[in-house]
Amino acid sequence: MSPRRSPHHLGSREALDVYLAVPLFKLYLINQFEAFFGYYPVREHVVNLEGADTPIWDLMGKDATLFHHAAEPDEESLSSLFIQQSQMWFDSIWNTVAREVPR
Repeated sequence: MSPRRSPHHLGSREALDVYLAVPLFKLYLINQFEAFFGYYPVREHVVNLEGADTPIWDLMGKDATLFHHAAEPDEESLSSLFIQQSQMWFDSIWNTVAREVPR
């Protein structure tokens, strides 16, 4: 899928696509030079479904600790490789299983 232009045309592009998988982490990639990454902790909760207390596993995205990675001049450094591999993973999801959200 190609990026879609922002309706405000401020030089930025935005798109919202989804894929059918449970999110297990947050990943923010910024201009292929920075990444912020954090795992979602999982907590068990009991919720009432149709009158019955039902245990569920809840992904606590708001509690994720984000780790910062910045690309370095050395393309083989840990942070540079993390950003490259994260971008490759994102592109593979975007170009295969992600679908545009109708507006």
